[in-house]
Amino acid sequence: MSDTWATRWAASWAAEAQRFNMTHVPAGSATGGQFGTSSGGSSAAKAGAGGAKAPAKGAKPPAKPPAKAAHPGNPANAARKARLHAQAKADRAQAAKLTIQLHALEKQEAAAVAAAAKAKTKASAPKSAAAVAAAAKAAAAKKAAAAKHPKAPVAHKATLKTRIAGLRKQISGLLASAKALDAQAAKL
Repeated sequence: MSDTWATRWAASWAAEAQRFNMTHVPAGSATGGQFGTSSGGSSAAKAGAGGAKAPAKGAKPPAKPPAKAAHPGNPANAARKARLHAQAKADRAQAAKLTIQLHALEKQEAAAVAAAAKAKTKASAPKSAAAVAAAAKAAAAKKAAAAKHPKAPVAHKATLKTRIAGLRKQISGLLASAKALDAQAAKL
């Protein structure tokens, strides 16, 4: 009876051992990281035994198929491309708003320069002795009032030139960003 049991056990073990696959395809192959067929060895062993031939010297290696995400018809790419174009459009719109502000500040600066030039020519005109005395008296009164009531320190506001330079930098950054986003979308 023990011979019968041992025989049946050996037969079932042999059947299970045939189903178990010890071959694992190498990681560098096209199906790397997967188990090969149970009927043969690994792909590397088949290639060495005359299965797949190495490409001829000087021949180009076979082209890899494009990744699934790089396929032009992929809906994920279309959505990403639309988001990139939308962001580029928003950047251009923001740059347009800032350009309007920039032009207003440039006009303000031109008016301030013209007013300063006018005041300078007016100040350089000859004055009478009475006008000089009145200006000196007003300056002394202003100085005395300031000594009695000292002012709190005033926070410095950005000058027109500083604000204009900042706007120009911000506009150029937005336009460069929009251009880069469009280029990135074109690659998809």
